[in-house]
Amino acid sequence: MTMMTASGYLKARLIISPLDEECLDLKDPSRRLNRLRRKVYRKTAAATGSPGGGAALALWRAATKQGFRAWCYEFGLAGSITHTVTIVETNGVLQIHDAFFNLTYPPGFHEVLDALRDGRPIDAKTEIRDRKIYVMDQAFEPEAAVRWLEANADRELAPIDGRRQFEILWNIEAFIAIFPDIETVYQSLEERGYPRDLRFLMLHPIEMFDGEKSHRDPSTMPLLAGRDLLSPLAAARAAVRQVNRELASERERGAEKDAAIFRLEGERGAAQSGLAAASTEARRLGDQIVQLRAALDDETRRFAAERQTLSQTLADTVAKASASATEIAALRAELKQARAEWSAERTEWECATASLQAAAGLVFEQSSRAIQTARSELKTAESERQQAIADRDRIRADLAARLQAWEHSPWRRFRALLMRARGRSAQSSADPR
Repeated sequence: MTMMTASGYLKARLIISPLDEECLDLKDPSRRLNRLRRKVYRKTAAATGSPGGGAALALWRAATKQGFRAWCYEFGLAGSITHTVTIVETNGVLQIHDAFFNLTYPPGFHEVLDALRDGRPIDAKTEIRDRKIYVMDQAFEPEAAVRWLEANADRELAPIDGRRQFEILWNIEAFIAIFPDIETVYQSLEERGYPRDLRFLMLHPIEMFDGEKSHRDPSTMPLLAGRDLLSPLAAARAAVRQVNRELASERERGAEKDAAIFRLEGERGAAQSGLAAASTEARRLGDQIVQLRAALDDETRRFAAERQTLSQTLADTVAKASASATEIAALRAELKQARAEWSAERTEWECATASLQAAAGLVFEQSSRAIQTARSELKTAESERQQAIADRDRIRADLAARLQAWEHSPWRRFRALLMRARGRSAQSSADPR
């Protein structure tokens, strides 16, 4: 069952009532159809995202094989919620069988439609002994639906391909519990004047399949051609709802107009206050204009006097500028003569500087050569000093080695022994004396 074409059209209730005489005449065919419906209900699984019309088509095939004449009726709100049931003719009576929710209606198809048009939904007879397998894809199933299935399923079966399986009494209540857009469907019904009951969706045909062709035009649909499915009560309710909506809208507009009037009155009061303030300001500005005009006249007279003074000052400045131009011409001549004299002196200084630079270059070159010679001699002396120090250290080391070898040689010990013996002999010779 997809979210857009989900099966759901009637608020099914389990009812127990005695069958009348007409139903007794249809006892055997009805039982056969009930068995077929229950079998299809058990064999066709419901699943996340799977269409619900497959059960109706499966029941149509089974009923056709048993010799019944049947149709598949799809109804609902296109683009929101649709459902398909199987209509089977039994002894001239059109019975509605829903293999998806495992229910049927005791009255005939046209009696159910007439009752819905009159605003009297008929309770369906629901079979509660059977169970259906619901295959859930947790990646797409809403969290609330998952929790409901876990809490209300009879048991959970082993998963298949990662999808959880629940054995559940799948009926209209279960569908309403897990369908996420059920509130939107209820609102759509209320907009059309119907109660919050999915059974009234049956008054909105979409397609009728007669086994050979699918009919989508209600005026040519089998079983529905020439029937008026519009409910006068629903139309009246929709009209009342529309009037109430327009009345509420008009009340809102009236409230908005009252608010606008109140706001305009406030703005008018503010405008009047502003007009009075503007009048006072205009008078004040008139007085300021008179004062400004008097000040402008005074300023004009003062400007004329200053302009005359400036004209006289300009004439004097022009005369002074002429005298200054004469003085500037004389100064320029003197400056030109001074520049010529300075150029001659600079040329002499440049010649003298060149001679001094040449002499200084010669002296510098001689000094450089003397310094280089002295440095070379110094390096030679330093090398000789280092050589002498090395020779001295080598000689000292050689002497120290020889002295150490002499200190430890047997000849020195023998000589020392001889010297001590000679000393003793000399001492012995001196004692008798």
